[in-house]
Amino acid sequence: MQTQIRLLASALHQQGATVAIAMGPGDFAPLEGVALYRLPAWSRRHPWKFLRATRRLVRKVDPGVIHGHGLRMALILRTLSAPVRVVTCHGIDPRRARASIYRTRLTKIPVVACGTGPQDLLARYGLESTVINNIAPAPGETHRREELLALLPEATGRIVALYPARFSEQKNHRGLLSALRAAREELGTLTPLIWCVGDGPLRDEIERDAASDEFPLLRLTPYLPDAASWFSATDFFILPSRWEGQPTVILEAVRAGVPVLTSTPTGVDDLCTGPWAQQVAPAELSRAIVRWARSGAPRVQASATRDFLAAHESSLSAQQHLRLYGNLGGHEGNISSSLAN
Repeated sequence: MQTQIRLLASALHQQGATVAIAMGPGDFAPLEGVALYRLPAWSRRHPWKFLRATRRLVRKVDPGVIHGHGLRMALILRTLSAPVRVVTCHGIDPRRARASIYRTRLTKIPVVACGTGPQDLLARYGLESTVINNIAPAPGETHRREELLALLPEATGRIVALYPARFSEQKNHRGLLSALRAAREELGTLTPLIWCVGDGPLRDEIERDAASDEFPLLRLTPYLPDAASWFSATDFFILPSRWEGQPTVILEAVRAGVPVLTSTPTGVDDLCTGPWAQQVAPAELSRAIVRWARSGAPRVQASATRDFLAAHESSLSAQQHLRLYGNLGGHEGNISSSLAN
């Protein structure tokens, strides 16, 4: 979510909007032309400190638009005053969606959905939304295979996939390890090595489990802010999440020309419609790994992804957001925008 907030804020600034970002604790690098404000941490047990600070900030900035990110922000936006209030759904756990969506419906705050996956889930519980695609980050630094092998010598002679993700239940590292172990029954030493980059509450547990394999299947390293720059040195990207919204990481992989293999059942459908990706049922992930290991991952042609990536360009997203803000406010044109996180 933070990546998308940064990309959108920069794109809106480039379109001439005045943008401020309000955020809670944590690292957030400065953005050129964008004002940054700090808010106290949100707490369900003690929300008033956060609410009071947010109201003070809104009175100070006096924005034309307050744009919240995450459905829970709809309840907060309902208490704030601005000509336009809107909230974005970046993704929501289908198992916990009903109550959150019903609460959002009661606020009557307009909702933007990142992709058709979140939109379909919102609609299932009677909440209409406007789809605006996530932004594909611009190409950055890339790494060569030689650099990867220097960092991960155990990858020598093996197929390598990159999985940059927080170690949490949603990201399903357990399911990935299980699928790799099943694939190893057929592939043996030809089983791909998955490089898992990230931190999170389940990291130590997954690392201990993976360490029990004599033949390594996972290689864990801490969070890297530029993890996507390593896609160019790998063979494919694998995504075993239990659910997603419209994951930026797929856009980064496609931008790098790396094919995508995913067993995520919710939130990736509109990103996996081209020859650059294969979406399978969770139970079929191990079989798909075997197929890709034996026949090779499909090559990604830039000509095939050009139109797809164009639909995720930052300027297009900014224009769509500004148009939405104008329509909600009953006017078109430049408006001041404040994004709350």
